[in-house]
Amino acid sequence: MMIGVRLGQIIAGSIALIAAAGRGVAAVDAGLSFPSPVSPDRSTIAGWDKHGSVKAESDRVFLTSPGEQGQSGAVWSQRAVSYAEWTVDLVFRVSGSDRPSGGMALWYTATRDEGPVYGARDYWDGLGIMIDSIGGQGHVRGHLNDGSIGFASLPNPQAQAFDQCQLRYRNTGVMIKLRLTVGPALLKVEVDGRPCFESHEIQLPPNYFLGISGASFDNPDSFEIFSLSTSGSGTASAQKPQEAKREQQPIRRTGPPQPPPQRQPQRPAVSDANLQEITEHIAALQKLLEMTSQKIVNLREDVETLHSIKPLIERLDQKISRVESTVGRTEAQFHGAAANMHESTKQNIASEITLLTEKLDKFDTILKEQTTSLVGALPDTVREAIAKGGPSIWAALFVFVLIQGGIVLAYIVYKKRREGFHPKYL
Repeated sequence: MMIGVRLGQIIAGSIALIAAAGRGVAAVDAGLSFPSPVSPDRSTIAGWDKHGSVKAESDRVFLTSPGEQGQSGAVWSQRAVSYAEWTVDLVFRVSGSDRPSGGMALWYTATRDEGPVYGARDYWDGLGIMIDSIGGQGHVRGHLNDGSIGFASLPNPQAQAFDQCQLRYRNTGVMIKLRLTVGPALLKVEVDGRPCFESHEIQLPPNYFLGISGASFDNPDSFEIFSLSTSGSGTASAQKPQEAKREQQPIRRTGPPQPPPQRQPQRPAVSDANLQEITEHIAALQKLLEMTSQKIVNLREDVETLHSIKPLIERLDQKISRVESTVGRTEAQFHGAAANMHESTKQNIASEITLLTEKLDKFDTILKEQTTSLVGALPDTVREAIAKGGPSIWAALFVFVLIQGGIVLAYIVYKKRREGFHPKYL
């Protein structure tokens, strides 16, 4: 049953592709696109060759690795592009240090070689869409070459571009979508759905290869490719155009660009009694294909949104980890300080108690000495009464007052006798 369902899906898909081709509608070419997952074995990419420092993951391709300088890598399609009209959708992200270093490029060239131009060969034959920074400002530039120009030795590559636009592409935290559209007398570049530059004066040869390359120099930059999708329609002529515009000079337009002539789709002649039924089936298949294409577009946008949110969640998780680590260290320091404070308080209390005990001992000794001296100075009767612990303290006081009264009385009697004494003079 499952085999029958899959076979039915394959037949339906084939019919839809045939119908789309008959209408001139562009269809995604799996052989010229990154698969999903990109690399199930984290080693190979179906339909593509790796060169240099490329590292393949299940969800992306690293042209250069994060944190490593002086790297260059490239991936090239194993098949050539044979469509008359075709589009490449590239989703990428670039991150690194504050100062940019290196760059990346999307290629459509006759050969697939490594070299000094962001990981690809110099003196190439074809088109190069450069994404790099000059003077701290990011740019997307278009360069053509017929194999006679040494790009790496140009003193000012920016001046040799046939067109360009500015682009902030480094350390943005989100993925960037670049679309290259090529057709008869048409070359158009869009970034995040906005026009970058367009020309109707360029006609590229057919059957060239697609490639994407990147290189970092002194400061390490990470070039990540999340998806590359190619769709095309029609078959290009095997012969090269007579005059392909390849001068490395900016294009000067004297008027608004003229759109290419509309091609009328050629319908195969069908002479059959069931023509109406076939037409209805084709219409139903076309409607189903349109609905499926829209669902695929929505699903791709959702996946790209999730990819753009993923780095933000990773950074937030890192910040939360740092906060938890800081709180843990602070709590440990607090407990350590509290323990030290309690131990110090205990030591201070013990020291105060020791000093107080010593003072009490000294006071007791002084009190004993003073008491002994006072008792020694009292009359024997009082001292004996106190020493023997007489009836009570009141008795001792009474005896003391009685003695003092006797002394006062004896002194008064003495004064009176002295006053009444008259000496006799001879």
